[in-house]
Amino acid sequence: MTPRLVYDGECGFCRYTVDYAHAITGDDVEYVPYQDVADQYPDHGAEDFAASIWLFAPGSAASGADAAFRTLAIGGRKTWLRAYRRVPGFAVIAEFLYRCVSRHRVLCLRIARWLFGRELKPARFELTAEVVYRGVMAMALVAFASLWLQAEALIGDNGVLPAREYLDAVYATFGAGGYWRVPTVLWFGISPHWVLGAGALCATVGLVGRFKTTAALGAYAAYLSLLGVGQTFTGYQWDTFLVECLFAIAILARSPVAGIWVLRLLAFRFMFLSGAVKLLSGDPVWADLSALEYHFETQPLPNALAWFAHQLPAPALKFAVAATFTIELVLPFLIFAPRKMRAVAALAFVFLEVLIFATGNYNFFNLLTIVVCIALLDDRFLRRDGSAPRPHFSAQRLGARWLAGAVIALGVCQTATAFVHFPNPARWVDPLRVVNRYGLFAVMTTERRELVIEGSMDGDTWLEYEFPFKPGDVDRIPGWATPHQPRLDWQMWFAALTVPQRAPWIHDLVFRLFEAEPAVLRWIESPFGDDPPKYIRIISYRYRFTGADASRDHVDVGRWWTRSNPRIWLGPIARRVPTVTHEPLVLDQ
Repeated sequence: MTPRLVYDGECGFCRYTVDYAHAITGDDVEYVPYQDVADQYPDHGAEDFAASIWLFAPGSAASGADAAFRTLAIGGRKTWLRAYRRVPGFAVIAEFLYRCVSRHRVLCLRIARWLFGRELKPARFELTAEVVYRGVMAMALVAFASLWLQAEALIGDNGVLPAREYLDAVYATFGAGGYWRVPTVLWFGISPHWVLGAGALCATVGLVGRFKTTAALGAYAAYLSLLGVGQTFTGYQWDTFLVECLFAIAILARSPVAGIWVLRLLAFRFMFLSGAVKLLSGDPVWADLSALEYHFETQPLPNALAWFAHQLPAPALKFAVAATFTIELVLPFLIFAPRKMRAVAALAFVFLEVLIFATGNYNFFNLLTIVVCIALLDDRFLRRDGSAPRPHFSAQRLGARWLAGAVIALGVCQTATAFVHFPNPARWVDPLRVVNRYGLFAVMTTERRELVIEGSMDGDTWLEYEFPFKPGDVDRIPGWATPHQPRLDWQMWFAALTVPQRAPWIHDLVFRLFEAEPAVLRWIESPFGDDPPKYIRIISYRYRFTGADASRDHVDVGRWWTRSNPRIWLGPIARRVPTVTHEPLVLDQ
């Protein structure tokens, strides 16, 4: 005998929820209004059926929350029934809430439709998971391609910070423990170019939808291998964000539901912590809402639209800061709310990322964040209808769910450490980058100091090296690099915030310029062509956008920046040339 659920056919809320249950159980449960079958149950009066649903199965009858949970269990959703039977106090609370809803069905129907939509259907994530998976893989392919172009200049044998020398230093310091501290296949003598090529291949295979789990794990391992050896050039939050996303979509490929929830928690951690660090830092310009009066001018690599955004009136910029705090601190909690509220959060997050994308050069970061925000939606938002598939047992799917649970637990711990100090288990797996710390622009830079490298052949006449994207020539329009990340340009912005002693890599860069290293000069325009200079110095200037009052003749003059207040930041340094200071020693034969 098929279990039968009897409900009030004249109750709109009952029909609304029964449609949901029917989509889950299919024909395994028969759904009938009590108005049609009440006479078949002489032990129950019309008032019993009007007050509660009833589930009749061979040898048993249940009503209220018990009946609801038993019905869902037939459809494979057994968690609620287990909690009802095993968690102390859960059954009492569930039945109390059921009675409250039963007495206010009209109001509950209005609220439910506002939260879930005109129809209540089980959430499906097959299409959502597919879009998110391919979106992450597309961003991974972009990241691999961008880094591949620069790898020889950054970490090649003749680059600024050679990877092989770094690994030798790690091993000399930590011994065999260095393998865990810097997990990379480069320990086996593999070239970074091979790793980049393998990562790009995995991203391409995943992008076309083949071997999804293997492709995601391969891309994850390849990018993780580059993070450590990239040293200061790969120490950015978007690099760890991408690695975490690649690990998450490996779970997503095996279990869409588990993977979606891993990504939703990642979206929560990223957004909420980005807002929290701004307040926890105590930075006064965030506190008085004036941060955006500086941001567009002082961000690492402004583009042309940043100039226009900088000219907006102060009240508008203060309002934008207040809106940013709302989006980053309040709306992330809607990620755990019903579907329509999650959609509101997703829309707000995407809107914020689009604005950041339009007014700055943040490589693939904003696009990747938008992809992760798609995980807040379900298939109905992406135009796929139909019944939810019945869950089926799979050892791989079960393993993915357990792994997802562990990642989520570590992510919760990682979030909590921003507010309280305790032994954080996430630190045990720090080198694997499966959960990471986030928080952007905790302290806003209020003055732009820009480093300009100059070279000279005689020590009197100095000529400037020009970077392709960072501010240099004041007459050059701020460039557009997205989704590429010019890592030398970025690192020069960070160096300008400190002193040479705290940016030791700058000496390696100067050394390569003294050699006129071709790989490096592909990314820095030398005023001496292929010839090395005899002297190099670095000047720190105060850069400012030209003012709004200059906007009318802006196009004619072609000036986007003004610079002033030059300071010697490094040097002058002379290139050391071997000289003969004594007669060669001749040995007697």
